[in-house]
Amino acid sequence: FGNTMKKIILPSLLMTQLFTANVFADTTLKTSNVFVTATRTPISKKNVIADITIISEEEIKLAGSSSLPELLQRQPGIEISNNGGQGKVSTLFLRGASSTHSVILLDGIRIDSATAGLTAIENIPLSQIEKIEIVRGPASSLYGQDAIGGVIQIFTKKGLNGFKPYFSYGYGKYNTSIAQGGIRGGDDKTSYAINLSSQSSTGFSAFEPNTNPAAAANIYNLDKDGYRNKSVSASLSHKINEKLDINFQYFLSQGKNKYDNRYANWDPSIDWKNTQDQESLSGTVNSQLTNYWKSSFRVGLGIDDYVEKQRYISGATREVDNVYKTIQNQITWQNDLILPLGSLVLLYDKLDQKINVTDTSYSKKDRQNDAYMIGYNLNQANHNFQANVRKDFNSVYRDATTGNIGYSYAMNSNWSIASSFGTAFRSPTFNYLYAGSYANPDLQPEKSKNVEAQLKYQSDAEFFSFVTFKNKITDFIISDSTTNFRPYNINTAEIYGATVSSSHFMNHFQVKSSFTVQSPMNESADKYLPRRSNFFGTVGLNYFIQNWNLGFEATGSGNRYNDAANLFNIPGYIKTNLFADYQINKNLTMNARVDNVLGKNYTYAYEGNPTTDGFRYQTPSQSFFISLRYEPQ
Repeated sequence: FGNTMKKIILPSLLMTQLFTANVFADTTLKTSNVFVTATRTPISKKNVIADITIISEEEIKLAGSSSLPELLQRQPGIEISNNGGQGKVSTLFLRGASSTHSVILLDGIRIDSATAGLTAIENIPLSQIEKIEIVRGPASSLYGQDAIGGVIQIFTKKGLNGFKPYFSYGYGKYNTSIAQGGIRGGDDKTSYAINLSSQSSTGFSAFEPNTNPAAAANIYNLDKDGYRNKSVSASLSHKINEKLDINFQYFLSQGKNKYDNRYANWDPSIDWKNTQDQESLSGTVNSQLTNYWKSSFRVGLGIDDYVEKQRYISGATREVDNVYKTIQNQITWQNDLILPLGSLVLLYDKLDQKINVTDTSYSKKDRQNDAYMIGYNLNQANHNFQANVRKDFNSVYRDATTGNIGYSYAMNSNWSIASSFGTAFRSPTFNYLYAGSYANPDLQPEKSKNVEAQLKYQSDAEFFSFVTFKNKITDFIISDSTTNFRPYNINTAEIYGATVSSSHFMNHFQVKSSFTVQSPMNESADKYLPRRSNFFGTVGLNYFIQNWNLGFEATGSGNRYNDAANLFNIPGYIKTNLFADYQINKNLTMNARVDNVLGKNYTYAYEGNPTTDGFRYQTPSQSFFISLRYEPQ
C-alpha cells in the first residue's frame, strides 16, 4: 500500500498543469468564520461536515483564572477529571473516549508524553491562547495515531497589523495571581508577536482529609499543594512575495507543582512535587505555486519534559530527579490542489518519537512513523462531501490504514443535515510496550469505527446542533488486576451517545447550552468506562448592556465510577459561576469572576477507596478572581 500511495501522490503533483479551470477559494473570509482542523485546509464553518466547536479569544478572556481543562469542560461533548486543583494531572474525555484517545495539537505540533500517552493540558496557560478548534469524532485519517475521540487544536497569539502592546494582571482566592503581557504587531508583509505570562497559586490540599484511622497518610497530606507557571510564545511571519511566505513559532511552558501521595506515611520527610516543561518549535514555508496548487512544508519539534523530584531507590524514597522526557520530531508536507470539481489534499506526515528516562528498565526508547494521506473535499451548491484515506507505517507495530467519508446537504440557507463514517487508531504508549517486566512489546494499536449523523441550524445570531454517534473500539487495551497489571489487547468498548447544543441571541441576552447523553461501556466486561457519566451538560447566559457583559455559567454531570470494576461511585454535581466584564474605556477592561458560587463540594476523582484508606481529590470551593486588562485598540 505504501508504494501505491507514493505512486498516486507524486505523479499527482506533476500533473497539476492539467487543472486550469479553478482558483483557490475566497481568502477574504473572516477569521472567526474559518475552520482549519476538520479538513487541514481553511474553509467556512458552514461547510464543515464534522461536529465542531470554536472557542474565540473573547471567550478565553472572560475565563479569568479558569484553567484550560475547565474551559474545555464547558464545551459540548467534553468531560474532564482533575487530581486536586491547578497544575495537577487533568484528563479529558471527548465523547466518552479515553483520555489517551484525543490528539491535542499546539500550533499544529504534538507535545504529548509518549510514556504516559497524555498531553499536560493543565500546564498550558489560557493567557497564551488566541483560539481553540475542536473536532469531535474520528480523525486518524487526517492526523494519524490517537485521534479516536477527536482533535483539539490550540492556536497561540499571533501578530496583528499595527503595533499593539497589551498587559493584564489579576488576583484571586488561594493567592492566585496571573500576569501577562506582550506585543503584537506587523504590516502587510511582516507580522510578529511575543507573549509572556506568569501564574502562581498557593492552592489547597489536593487530597480531601480522610479521618478514617485506616488512612495512615492523612496527616501527611494536609499541606497546601501550590502551583507556579511561567510561559512564553513567539511568532514571526513574513510574506516574501504574493506567492511565498514563511512562518516561525515557538512556545515554552514551565510548571512547578506540589501534590499529595496516598502512601506519604512511608516517607514522611518527602514534600511531593514535580516539574513539567512543554516546548514546541516549528518553521513553515507556504508556496502558492500556481493558481490551483498550494504547497506547505513544515518542520517541527515537540518536547514534554516531566520530572518527579523524588525517586524510590533501595527501599526508600529519596529527593532525586526521576525524568520522563519525550522528544518528537515532526515533518509535514501538504499540497492542496484545486480540481475542476472540488479539491484534493496530498500529505506526507513524519513523526519520530524518542524518550529520555531515568528508569533503566525500558527495553526500547524510540520509534518512527511515516504516513501518506489523500483527501478530497467538495462544496457544490447545497452539497458538501469529504473523503480521506491515510496509511501509517510504524517501526514497532503493524501498519494502520484509516479512512473517513462524510456528506452534508443544506436544506436552505440555515438548516443542514450531515452523516459520516470513520475509522481511527491509538498507538500503545512506551510504558505499555517497553517499561519493565509488566510491559507487553506485542501490543497492537486500539482500533475504532465510528458512525454519526447531525442536524444543524446556523445563522449570524443563532446556532443549533443535534448529533448522534456510535463508536466501537476493538483491541481495547486492559491493564488491571485481572491481567496481573500486564497490558493486553483483549476487550471491546462501545460508546453510544447524542449531544444537543445551541446558542441564541434574544435582545440583550445570549443563551448557550449543551447536553450529552451517552453509554460509555467496556462491552467485554459489561462495565462502564471509568470517570465517565451517562449524562452531562452546560448552560451559559450572557447579558450585554452598554459597557457591561454580565454572565452566568453552570456545569453539571451525573454519577460515574472511579474504577474499571465499577466498585467506587463518584456522585454527580452542578457547579455554577458568575462573571462580569466592564469596558472602562476603549483600551481598559475589568473582569471579575466568582466560581462555584454555591460552594458545592464535589470531586472529579478518587485515589483508592475514600471510605477506608483512600482519598477524594479536592476541587476549589467558592472563589473569586479580579483582573484588569490594558489593550490599546
